[in-house]
Amino acid sequence: MVSMVLAVFLITACSGKKVEHFPSKKEALDSFIEKEEVKGNIDLILTTKGESLLAIQSREDVFFVGELIEDKDGNYYARRISDNVGVGIGASWELNTKNKNKYTIYFENDKKDSNYLPFSNGEYSIALSEGHTITENTLEFTNTINVVELIKD
Repeated sequence: MVSMVLAVFLITACSGKKVEHFPSKKEALDSFIEKEEVKGNIDLILTTKGESLLAIQSREDVFFVGELIEDKDGNYYARRISDNVGVGIGASWELNTKNKNKYTIYFENDKKDSNYLPFSNGEYSIALSEGHTITENTLEFTNTINVVELIKD
């Protein structure tokens, strides 16, 4: 029994995908865009905690979130931290980053609110709140967007 558990563990440990690291943010983002076959816009959200999140329009009204990470050697890689979500007139979902920070991202069709910023495609407004506000069922909103930059349009 122990050997079977060990074998399963070894197979699982060895089958993980190797993430390619790049000397520049641009190279990491270009590779990520190609791998994920991104057709729409990408906005880089710099959080108040110093993290770089990628709000990505995969196609039409389908979005997902990624993270741009600098490793200890000064190289970069990007990774997906959410599934695809059909946004329609609006949607929100929870995120966990590499540094174990928890966020909730909101996409709303043309929302006029001080916590929301326009997404680069002009069709949606986005907000990012600290914590998992959906699971925690809280109305408390702590805006964690420091800066938003257009990466791809």
